[in-house]
Amino acid sequence: MFNFLKNRYTISSIAFGLILVALIVLLVIPAVKEISVINAQVYEERARLEMLYTKGQVKKEVHKKYSSIEANAGFLDDIFEQESHELEYISKIEQIAEANNISIAMATGARKRTPQQRFSELEFTFTLTGDWENILSWIEKVENMPVYTNMREITVSTHADKNNENIRQATAVISAATYWNLPN
Repeated sequence: MFNFLKNRYTISSIAFGLILVALIVLLVIPAVKEISVINAQVYEERARLEMLYTKGQVKKEVHKKYSSIEANAGFLDDIFEQESHELEYISKIEQIAEANNISIAMATGARKRTPQQRFSELEFTFTLTGDWENILSWIEKVENMPVYTNMREITVSTHADKNNENIRQATAVISAATYWNLPN
């Protein structure tokens, strides 16, 4: 009988150990795996929400800035002349050149119209010949005109006057673009 009790104790210990191992294998390990999966999902969701929060803050800031300038955006319509007023613009340019005592030659490029925009672009090439200070004055007056002229490239060269070697003339070739409102 003593042998049986000794075996019973060993058998009970083994059974308890097997039950404990079964609990660990069947409950604890799957729970740990599930917890790690949930942890990874929580981390991904947190990263996604942080990104959305950042985008939301940027969007809010952009909307606030847009609202603050939206009321003042009407001035853009004032700096773009109507598309049919190119001749008036050219006349103003020639008058400024004449007032500054410089000769001017103009060439226009093709009109560019971009779909879904309310304006078109017309390129000009101005060739100015005269005194350097007068050319600078012409550029300043054109930039101060109410019509927006984007001077993209200016190439300047100087040369001596044929009649008087002491007088130096400048020639400036200016590539510019103007923007015009499309007719409604």
